[in-house]
Amino acid sequence: HQIMRSMSTETAVVESAPNHTPPSKDDSITGRYASVMFSTASRSASLHKIFEDMKALSDLYQASEALRAMTENSGLSQEETQKFIKAITSVVSLQPLTIKLIELLSTNKRLVYMNEIAGKYKKLYVELNREEKITIISADQLNSNQQAEVLSALKENPNNVGKHFILEFKVDKSIKGGLILFTESEFMDMSLTSRVNRIRQEVNSL
Repeated sequence: HQIMRSMSTETAVVESAPNHTPPSKDDSITGRYASVMFSTASRSASLHKIFEDMKALSDLYQASEALRAMTENSGLSQEETQKFIKAITSVVSLQPLTIKLIELLSTNKRLVYMNEIAGKYKKLYVELNREEKITIISADQLNSNQQAEVLSALKENPNNVGKHFILEFKVDKSIKGGLILFTESEFMDMSLTSRVNRIRQEVNSL
């Protein structure tokens, strides 16, 4: 059974991108909105500020059924849109650019895409900022010194120069010992259980 242990973050704040260009291209409707938002935020030196807004919108979207229902209403009037924005800003403070995005989406009857656009903007920012989330599973809780050692080992890897890591620590007693590390694209099993299983497979093949 896996238990959330803690989150360790090291994040650099980036407010502008070279040539104000997104680090990757996405020609979908939501991708184009996110890209325009990224370029506009870069020109006003507010990439990270808008990133924080997008995180807040995503969190609200997940937490509030009422907010999700409103985004699915493609026929919001201008007055209803302002009420929608007021409801959001009563909980979180948003940049004027983010408010303009919500207004534009409502006018274009594409408010339903708000959460997906927020997610794609966040992905662009993380890509630019070379942030990488790594989940680390251990058999026992790692103390702060051990967590710091894991972060230090990651940063010492020449392939990780310039990267900023978001580390999520979990506990799973079933791995017996060692560590399991995985990102969105890679998986590394250094657990005692996997070593024992490999030995068993070798013995069984004799």
